[in-house]
Amino acid sequence: MAYEKLNFFIKNYIENDKTGRAVMLTSGWGTGKSYYINSNLKPFLESSEGGKHNCVIVSLYGLTNISDISKSIYFELRTVGKSDNTEVKSTGKVVAKIVGKTIFNGIINKIGFDISSVDDDLQEIYNSIDLSRKLIVLDDFERSGIDRVELLGYINNLCEQDSVKVLII
Repeated sequence: MAYEKLNFFIKNYIENDKTGRAVMLTSGWGTGKSYYINSNLKPFLESSEGGKHNCVIVSLYGLTNISDISKSIYFELRTVGKSDNTEVKSTGKVVAKIVGKTIFNGIINKIGFDISSVDDDLQEIYNSIDLSRKLIVLDDFERSGIDRVELLGYINNLCEQDSVKVLII
């Protein structure tokens, strides 16, 4: 399939797919899949013609647990060059509050008191992440150190439970 057709296929998947499934792009090693994603698909999706969709690319190479994927997605979404400045500021404030509470909780625990957990603040961060109109690209699937069943379960959960659009490379 030509790059242009593939670009429009993936754009249609982001905008119209209701199946709750991921898409997988396969080809032989060294054929330019990652190059296509970075130099062709991502610029297209972020253009007006491509619908101004954000494309979050996460390499699975060397990752050994699911939480590493979530962290990579989160930090990719929150990088200063890609996020709205107010989004970065609000996330920074919540993270600072969590760190402050954690340090304070450690001090309080030393003297025998217990304060409430930081769950509400973590939930606030979770709720601030908007994955609509975005494509999560999980590159280097075959080079991940994560169990395949666990990895596919994570991807399935993203697609079915969170309605996230995922492209596996």
